[in-house]
Amino acid sequence: MDEDNIMTLVDEETGTEIKLELVDSFELNGKTYDVFLTVEENEDDSELVFMEEVEQEDGEIIMMSLDESEEDAVYNAYLDLIETSLDGEEDEE
Repeated sequence: MDEDNIMTLVDEETGTEIKLELVDSFELNGKTYDVFLTVEENEDDSELVFMEEVEQEDGEIIMMSLDESEEDAVYNAYLDLIETSLDGEEDEE
């Protein structure tokens, strides 16, 4: 685990801290999405989390959570991207 790729979010409702590790980024429909994996003591409990990079007026990039319908579309697009990438690797062998 690369500590430079770890960020901590705080749930506004519960105050619970959530550690996320950045594992990938990709573009879809002109937007950039980051793929995070929750950092858990038991790695089997880790989950993927998708967030959109949004540039503010001052140029700062912030991470925005996705609504449920957007999350499903982004997740499916990411799976397609991975499958395409894996298919390309198999063709090279």
